[in-house]
Amino acid sequence: MRTLAILMVLVALLLGWAVPARAADAPQLDRALEWLLTNQQADGGFTSGFSDGSDLGATTETILAFAATGTALEAETSPLAYLEVQATSGALTDAAGLSRAVMLAKVLQADPRDIGGEDLVAALLATQDKPTGRFGDSLYAHAYALLALHNAGESLPADAIELLMTEQQEGGGWAMLGGDEVADTNTTSLAVQALLAAGEDAAAQKAVTYFAGVQNADGGFPWQNPSPYGTDTDANSTAVVLQALMALGENPANWAPKGASPVDALLALWDAESGAYNWQLAMPGANVLATAQAVQALSGMTLLDLTAPATPLVAEGVASAPVTAADPAPVLPTAGGPALGHLLVLAGALFLGSGLFLRRSRM
Repeated sequence: MRTLAILMVLVALLLGWAVPARAADAPQLDRALEWLLTNQQADGGFTSGFSDGSDLGATTETILAFAATGTALEAETSPLAYLEVQATSGALTDAAGLSRAVMLAKVLQADPRDIGGEDLVAALLATQDKPTGRFGDSLYAHAYALLALHNAGESLPADAIELLMTEQQEGGGWAMLGGDEVADTNTTSLAVQALLAAGEDAAAQKAVTYFAGVQNADGGFPWQNPSPYGTDTDANSTAVVLQALMALGENPANWAPKGASPVDALLALWDAESGAYNWQLAMPGANVLATAQAVQALSGMTLLDLTAPATPLVAEGVASAPVTAADPAPVLPTAGGPALGHLLVLAGALFLGSGLFLRRSRM
């Protein structure tokens, strides 16, 4: 606790953010949050690390990570200011962007039906393709849209749920683009949670067989198996599968066929030097989305209810390296939008080379 207290003081002094104590927390999570703060941009958003400026997906995942831990954030320019600009500038036109915006609004405790005078929920509903019932250009985007609507308190369109059930493969998984493509862990994890949100528990439970079949010996999960991109464990896939398993009521400790669980796999991807998480052990490097999603999962977040309290999967004292302060965050402007209040919630992006990242960034 002494180390954690020192860390909180350092973060507050060096980064200008309020970091209150939490009942059950791992030093990895505190270090990861501290590192994520260094990626905030002057407009209140967060960079993905793959391009200049703020990115809506990275901002949403990062704020979900802070919310999952129950950490209060204060900054000169808040992510809500960034969201308002996105909503009023006409930047949000597709299902993927609108879904992220709705989720970000909810976790910021803002009304997604009135962000800068814009109704993001109505706009998201208007993107549904009526002949097919589909949101977005992938089943990943479709499932995420349903989760966004669910968290906004909106009834889920029956045809959208029917489409998701129809696209479930015999093995229990879902492919990003549907059909008979190889199923992937990320789309399947979101589809499972969307079906649970719709009350279709039986269909969601069928995915357990799929997850068991693609789990790696280290306890983690790849994007696909088989896959032309390889089947190494990555942080993003392991995190989103862990969220789906928790939503299904599975105990992660029981998912250790070779002695290591998904929690162990995520902790093994933590980088003690930076405090961030690597995407894969074979490709080391602090990664924004890997870090944000790992924090979410290890904090006990699922995407079913962003207002429910999370139960951390890790406890204090797990880190083997001493806690040190990261470089100061970029200097923020002296004026900006309102600061974030306390965030209490329960709640995937995967990088498989630059091509796949760009493909998923458009979902």
